Amino acid sequence: MSGNSRTASEATGFGRIVAFSDGVMAVAITLLVLNLDVPDLPSSREGELDDKLFDLLPSLAAYALAFALIGRYWVIHHRFFESLRAFDVTLMGLNLMFLALIVLMPFSTELFDRYSDEPIAAAAFGATLGLAGLVHLAMVRHVLRKGFVHQHERRVSEPFGGAIALSLAVVFLLSVPAAFLSVWLAQLMWISAIVVRYPLRRLSR
Repeated sequence: MSGNSRTASEATGFGRIVAFSDGVMAVAITLLVLNLDVPDLPSSREGELDDKLFDLLPSLAAYALAFALIGRYWVIHHRFFESLRAFDVTLMGLNLMFLALIVLMPFSTELFDRYSDEPIAAAAFGATLGLAGLVHLAMVRHVLRKGFVHQHERRVSEPFGGAIALSLAVVFLLSVPAAFLSVWLAQLMWISAIVVRYPLRRLSR
């Protein structure tokens, strides 16, 4: 589908894609919080609730990280689709691949939360985010190459398909082998990928 403006059917198609994508991401974020279990203590041990809540801090940290990453992807994804004037089957396929990886986030988050000392759990978390980043990058580059982005929106969309977006995806993928050296190293790589994103984008502008 192409053209300088959207027809009624194209607008309906865009609306369905965006609504479906938003729904999938909302479900993924909702499932994240379901991984947090409220401490179940008998009345005789209610005084230990503060200790049990303290024990939940690692789980809350994993939830916060996953929420921040999915939320970031939702903002970028929503803004990205707003800039489009057309789409094709390839874009829809890439979008489904991206959403499939986002839906895996609650699983990989709970896996890492339960087995935070196991390298394979950290590797699964990093691989999920890294692959999601690569697929999203492929989506952006595809639409830019096909000319599906409104001309006045290209400047906004191009960074999502540029070197910074690629480097962030690579950091998560590199955290996979790094996890087998040190789980802490992998976690530091995840945090750095989030922290340095904003100053890098400002520098790129």
